[in-house]
Amino acid sequence: MNDDLTRLEHVLRERAAEVPSFQEMPTKMLARARRRIVRNALASVVAAGLIIAGASVGLAGLGALRGPNGVIPRGPSSSPPGASTPSCVAADLRATASLQGAAGSVVGSIDVANVSTRTCTLEGRPTLTLLSSSGHEVKVRVVPVKPQWKADAASVPRGWPVVRLRPGSAAAIRVGWTNPCPQLSGPAQWNVDLGSGRGALDVQGAAISPPPCNGPTMPSTLEVGPYEPSAGR
Repeated sequence: MNDDLTRLEHVLRERAAEVPSFQEMPTKMLARARRRIVRNALASVVAAGLIIAGASVGLAGLGALRGPNGVIPRGPSSSPPGASTPSCVAADLRATASLQGAAGSVVGSIDVANVSTRTCTLEGRPTLTLLSSSGHEVKVRVVPVKPQWKADAASVPRGWPVVRLRPGSAAAIRVGWTNPCPQLSGPAQWNVDLGSGRGALDVQGAAISPPPCNGPTMPSTLEVGPYEPSAGR
């Protein structure tokens, strides 16, 4: 590169010598102007060479960082806690009821147990459907209620509102049913829809006598709480 600069300086000096002189410019000033032109041109060339050399080194280093397919590897991405635990689907679960009659109503809970070999999660409030013995849907007004732990003024369960179900553990749904009118002639079948295309579950053990129809002009009411850890397990 030194030889190239020497040749370039020689050429620039020749070009500078060709700069026409004006009568009003003294000879010494003209010589200094010619030298300044040569120095500025050389400095520009050297700076450009350094920039090109630096860019070459940077590209070489970038190439070394690339993987075998030319993709720059990234560090591990951060994921929110629990993101690797899948949501439960109907095939993972079994639903059973723990219900009893109380003052003209049926109250209790529905336990949703994980019967699979993997851990999964439940969150939010499920959709409950009641069917008569003839298979017709019982019209009810759904009323959201607090989870049982909040009604009991207990501490917030760990991780709630997400309920993490290991194999064998269960989530509970607080329920209460009043005033089925017209009066049902037999027990109703309860159904839990998990939502988001995850399937539905028939509830086992819910075949108890329905509450009485106490007000034919009043709606039948079904209270439904969100998923919460089951007190039983």
